[in-house]
Amino acid sequence: MKNNHKRTKLSLCGLMLVLPMLGCTPTKQARDVEAAGFLGDYSMLREGQAGEALKVYINPTYPRSCKNYSKVMIEPVRIYVNEKNDLVSLPAADRQTLVNHLHGALVNELGKHYQIVTAPEPGTIKIKAAITEAEGSWVALDTVSTFVPQMLAISTLKEVATGTAAFVGMAGAEADITDAISGERIAAAVDRRVGKKSYEGVTQQWDDVNQAFDYWAERMAYRLANCGAKPAN
Repeated sequence: MKNNHKRTKLSLCGLMLVLPMLGCTPTKQARDVEAAGFLGDYSMLREGQAGEALKVYINPTYPRSCKNYSKVMIEPVRIYVNEKNDLVSLPAADRQTLVNHLHGALVNELGKHYQIVTAPEPGTIKIKAAITEAEGSWVALDTVSTFVPQMLAISTLKEVATGTAAFVGMAGAEADITDAISGERIAAAVDRRVGKKSYEGVTQQWDDVNQAFDYWAERMAYRLANCGAKPAN
């Protein structure tokens, strides 16, 4: 009996070590992204490297001028899509929820490094951001496909072919970052993220999308506060 109890205890300990690994990063970068038109001029942008947006621009003078900025002005987040995009038919309440979440994430993360202001002032970075794509997860199917072998196989095949697993959410966004007074572009980015299959699945329709928003806000704040340097991971 004692040996059985010991084996059970060891098995539970092993499970506790495995579970966190199964529930790691909930989103990943997509393979590609299409410009939506929000930025207007994309000629400055280059293909992103590891740890960067899929398309990105960092003003080469920013590493020298970054310490001149102590404030940030965040314009209201917009949804910027063409008439064929699924976001057009999304209920107004859901669209509002999405823009509010991204705006709140930007305020939260950038507010850790800068004073948030509402009008242009010297030493202010202005941020304009737009959601260009947002597709909610199929909540029930996202959970089922993780546990049912046949469904997981279907999801895996789709991911190999397209880079996106089945039944998960995805989000796209563009951001233009300028000097609030001169209008000179400091940085710009176009990116797209998709949900990853995980042990937990998702519990809310917009889990994957909101995780993408949080990720972008955190990365933007880090790069601006660290003079354009990329995070370690």
